[in-house]
Amino acid sequence: MQTLGSALDDQKGFGRGFDFLRICLATGIIAWHTAQPSGHLELARASVFWLSEYMLVPMFFALSGFLVAGSSTRLSAKNFMLNRAARILPALIVDIFFAALLIGPLVTTLPAREYFTDATFFSYFLNITGWIHYSLPGVFENNPSPEVNGALWTVPFEMGCYVILIGLMLSGAIKRTRVVPLFTLGVLIAGIYLRQMSSHLVSDHASFFDLLAMNLFLFRGSLLWPSFLIGIVLYQLRYCVPFSRTAAIGLLCVAALLSAFGSNAALFGNPGVHAIALPLLGYLTVLVGLSPMPRLPGFGTGDYSYGLYLYHVPFLQLLIHYFPEAWTGDRWWTLFLVGFPLSLTAAVISWHLFEYPVLKLRNSFVIKRRPEGATAVLGVPRLPPTASLPLTAHLSRDS
Repeated sequence: MQTLGSALDDQKGFGRGFDFLRICLATGIIAWHTAQPSGHLELARASVFWLSEYMLVPMFFALSGFLVAGSSTRLSAKNFMLNRAARILPALIVDIFFAALLIGPLVTTLPAREYFTDATFFSYFLNITGWIHYSLPGVFENNPSPEVNGALWTVPFEMGCYVILIGLMLSGAIKRTRVVPLFTLGVLIAGIYLRQMSSHLVSDHASFFDLLAMNLFLFRGSLLWPSFLIGIVLYQLRYCVPFSRTAAIGLLCVAALLSAFGSNAALFGNPGVHAIALPLLGYLTVLVGLSPMPRLPGFGTGDYSYGLYLYHVPFLQLLIHYFPEAWTGDRWWTLFLVGFPLSLTAAVISWHLFEYPVLKLRNSFVIKRRPEGATAVLGVPRLPPTASLPLTAHLSRDS
């Protein structure tokens, strides 16, 4: 029987389908976000594609968990943290400064002096730390949604996932194949129980712990960190979990049928559905990632998925700001046709000017050199200095 582990070994430690999947997931998220900032989210949710909103971000987190689990077994906690910071922070910092110092002054309704002295302007830079602020003073006030970059909502959940993984590394649990699966199972079961208590948790007298439980188990972020843990579990148990293309096709067929005949309300109205859906989504993600998917033309020179995730919403908002009548009515989906090329251009520039140079620098103090002839570690194969690094997945906004 072929397993996830044997399929990974056959590909010398790096699943060729993960690059394909990253770009497809990022593209799907941009497509969804043409509906949200243009004010057509409910229309999109009423379409046959409603299920993809549920699937996209959990799949990103499961993909990330599976890939970084490999790094966690070969790096110290300190180097793992530096590794993640080198991947996340450069593009994030550029995105925040670009929005605050270029987009903001360009479109704000306030005089420059008021804009640059407003407390909201300074608080926007806290996004770099994971404390998310969506507004800049006087920016996009007339858009259907005034959020400068709603895609940032997943950043604190991503950072939280890495904190959890570092805790598993320091405790040694990451090397024990029973601890993380049991912990993940406990998280899924606790989610069922707490969702059943949702009427109590959302009361006006909710305590601090009630609010914490709501953020971890009730709101949209409740799908993310369990998906990340599921990705880690699939990596830990990779030699026990079967690799089956038939299963992948079956899961895709189930998703298509659910999209055609199900509904968003029915999916979220069942407290136990996530405990079943998230493991299946994680398994499907890894199956696709370990499959020989085609190389997308023009995407072989870098990992542009993170840049697509970070930069697309500000560009969509700019298009809505300058051409508000172009995306109304049945034409709202054409926003994707203009916004995607702009976002991709920004992602390519970001990769080559900021992200990749930092990653090359990272190699000198984080990535340990391995003997010639050794097989690649998951997600970080041996490459010549000029080759682009295939890196772990990063997150996108609402799904």
